[in-house]
Amino acid sequence: MTAALPPTRLQSGTSSETAHLTARARAADAVIEPGRRLLGDTFAHLFVTVPPPATSQEALDRLQLLDGAHGGFIAEILLRQRYFEDLVALAVDAGVRQVVLLGAGYDTTALRFTGSEPVRFFEVDHPATQRAKLETLAAAELTSPVVSVPLDFTSGASLREELVAHGFDTEEPCVVGWLGVTFFLPPEACSATLADLADTVAPGSLVLFDYMDESVVDGTSSYQGALTMARQVAEQGEPYINGLTPLTAAEAARAAGFEPVEQLRVNQLVRRYGGTDPYCSDDDFMGLVTARRTEREPGGRGE
Repeated sequence: MTAALPPTRLQSGTSSETAHLTARARAADAVIEPGRRLLGDTFAHLFVTVPPPATSQEALDRLQLLDGAHGGFIAEILLRQRYFEDLVALAVDAGVRQVVLLGAGYDTTALRFTGSEPVRFFEVDHPATQRAKLETLAAAELTSPVVSVPLDFTSGASLREELVAHGFDTEEPCVVGWLGVTFFLPPEACSATLADLADTVAPGSLVLFDYMDESVVDGTSSYQGALTMARQVAEQGEPYINGLTPLTAAEAARAAGFEPVEQLRVNQLVRRYGGTDPYCSDDDFMGLVTARRTEREPGGRGE
């Protein structure tokens, strides 16, 4: 009999500390001079408890200090988002009008979206984190442009049912971003979410998810900064519990009904977006998978 996992921070009803960490990195990056910043999230500062640095150099110093201790994380946090926003822009140009963010945290894609066509953004997240985000936006006198869908991925609730109840169209293609989540979920919850997602979205839809190498989760990684971060998030009540490899990540997508169309590692993201002098390191212990929903089998839901 498998021992039960200890309650996580989110299961206790507390908003995600790793979501705050992500917001702090984005807020600092937005202060850096435009030619060197990696993302430029101008709303991230709303979600931090420590004010972002005042100058570009101070921001670089702060981020490089974190990068020196945990190489690869700054690149992953900022550049997976950069890639996702490029994916959204290309899809919208191709006619997609629905975007779903699973485990959205303090994401501000919808706030910064400047496309000429109307797009509906659905943010699915744990109620505690979602509540904290909406309260912050209200305090800043900003109206959230998204449809908020509260859902605990470990509860067994149906992603399809929750999205449909909030107005999602299962017959129209979409882009789904699932970033910074899979490694916090039990493997069975991760597989179930992918399967539920495949049952929800129309053929041709794209899903982007990232994963942590299994060597970080099991403690055998050669990247000491990653292992240190793993210990720290575990102490905060948000342990890494699900590790994958490029092969098993692709297999998980296929098993659910998606066909991988691109897989990238952190070092590839840095080469694509970091410019000639990136301020972040490219320690290689995380990856991205972009996959397209294949045609549903006859008789399946949605036919």
